[in-house]
Amino acid sequence: MVSLTKGMNKNYYSKDENVKVSRIIFTGGRAAHSGTPLLERMAPMHSPLFLGIDAGGTRTRALLADSGGAVLGTGESGPANMVGVESDTALRRMADAAAAALGPVGPEAVGAVCAGAAGMLSMPGAAEHFGGELRAALGVGAPVSFVSDAVTAFAAGTDEADGAVVVAGTGAVALAVRGHTEIAGRSDGYGWLLGDEGSGFWLGREAVAATLRHLDGNGPGGWMAQAVIAAIGAPNRTSAAVIGRCMAESPVRLARFAPVVCEAAEGGDALARDIVDRAVGHLAATAGAVAERGRPIVLAGSLLIEATPVALGLRERLAEDLPGTPVAPAAEPVCGAAWLAGRGFARDAAARRELHRRLTGA
Repeated sequence: MVSLTKGMNKNYYSKDENVKVSRIIFTGGRAAHSGTPLLERMAPMHSPLFLGIDAGGTRTRALLADSGGAVLGTGESGPANMVGVESDTALRRMADAAAAALGPVGPEAVGAVCAGAAGMLSMPGAAEHFGGELRAALGVGAPVSFVSDAVTAFAAGTDEADGAVVVAGTGAVALAVRGHTEIAGRSDGYGWLLGDEGSGFWLGREAVAATLRHLDGNGPGGWMAQAVIAAIGAPNRTSAAVIGRCMAESPVRLARFAPVVCEAAEGGDALARDIVDRAVGHLAATAGAVAERGRPIVLAGSLLIEATPVALGLRERLAEDLPGTPVAPAAEPVCGAAWLAGRGFARDAAARRELHRRLTGA
């Protein structure tokens, strides 16, 4: 995976303290000569430039690249939520991140834009509207495509047109992808109340539930249970005190215990190992509902992009259930968004594959 910090010449903040600007030049993952002014180091103006944007609940990132795979700049701004009344703020933050990535480059130089955003799965038919709004906010004359962040995650892991992506972070969902951007099938992703089995929230809830049984004398304890009790900070070691603390917070806050479960499982804690095994089973079933043997499966989300016990277990299970099927972690979603924007400028399939490799390192 290409690091977006390698080769960085300068980071600074604009007048808006939420907008981070990075002037970077990469060519095939390597920084270009830092002594040459930015505009001289850029590709000739006849070389198409394209922009990828990843809008998430934590931050919004943008990446400007050329058709040779050179990353010309990145930008970052605050979180963006496309759902409900916050969509205007989300579009503004995407425009802020994009402006930071563009730097001295005018919007007229951009030949294509792709933005991936969380929440798009719950708003069918909204992509065209938001694409038009973002196009106006960016001031570009180029086409702007607006897709789900799961689509950009899929593109960040493979250059194949068809396959599946499994996302497990706070929530969990698996999607069948066709033609790079079309969602052809869905499994789970129903939220903490109705689904998201095997997710970070699910792991945390199971850990707290096991801890409650232990406190009431109905189940074993261990390192994980003690770590959960300590992290909750209840006034006394009773199930009522733990429940009270948990009920005082948003339910999704239980996801903060997912790292505790993973660490305990790695240390041999039996309770944690059982929770991880069941999470793997849930995620394998979720993936199996939409994946097809032989077509790539991309793993995304905080539980699956690193070598967590959940990710390792899921890889093993998928190898058993779907032998011969390639499974790969996603690179940074903004890289997938950039590739989706720029793939149309590649002359053939080999060039598209090389562009993907340069942008994602996959």
